[in-house]
Amino acid sequence: MALLEVHGLTRHFGGVSAVSDLSFSVNEGEILGLIGPNGAGKTTVFNLVTGFIRPLAGAIRLDGQSVVGLRPHAVARRGIARTFQIVKPFPGLSALENVTLAAFLRHPARRDAEAAATAQLTRVGLGGRLNEIASRLTLMDQKRLEMAKALATRPRLLLLDEPMGGLNATEVDDASDLVRQIRASGVTVVLVEHVMKAIMRISDRVVVMNQGEKIAEGHPKRVVEEPAVLAAYFGKRVA
Repeated sequence: MALLEVHGLTRHFGGVSAVSDLSFSVNEGEILGLIGPNGAGKTTVFNLVTGFIRPLAGAIRLDGQSVVGLRPHAVARRGIARTFQIVKPFPGLSALENVTLAAFLRHPARRDAEAAATAQLTRVGLGGRLNEIASRLTLMDQKRLEMAKALATRPRLLLLDEPMGGLNATEVDDASDLVRQIRASGVTVVLVEHVMKAIMRISDRVVVMNQGEKIAEGHPKRVVEEPAVLAAYFGKRVA
């Protein structure tokens, strides 16, 4: 059953077509990889789905209900959360304070919000660093912090924008395991990632974009061998 449906999504910036007539769906309980070369339009898709920018055309439905035109906080309340390619903690606040701010979306009382934040920080492996100032955390831990912030909003759909960028091989494996644990808890995941090892390992299905358009969709091992995908990444001569 489709949790998220995107149909005919289009967004231009001046004369540049960032996303063009894009359609795909995300099934409940799935990990979907959204991949493509730099500039393909992947982050723009996240911005459109979460209300940071508005499409020029197209439909975005969560559980059959349109979210087009909703502000980001309203989209989050509907059950869609995201992380960012560049981590964006409140640098002078502790890990607990960062996640508590996100938890206020569902828990108006501070005590309840802090309890929810503690649970999510523990979930992502930061239970022993609740009072650590965010700016002092390693890149890997800051990425975990971003996940905890998103999870504290109790999403049904989590959009992860390059959660493994800049990590070493061991950290990539740890992050991959964490994504699978999040899915196992009942959260559907869409993952933008350039670390192909991770995409191949954890995605049930992938959608490949190039220059704003979908060029392939299907099982990761099959899709990455398609000529159009090889051409997008390596050039037509290789394909």
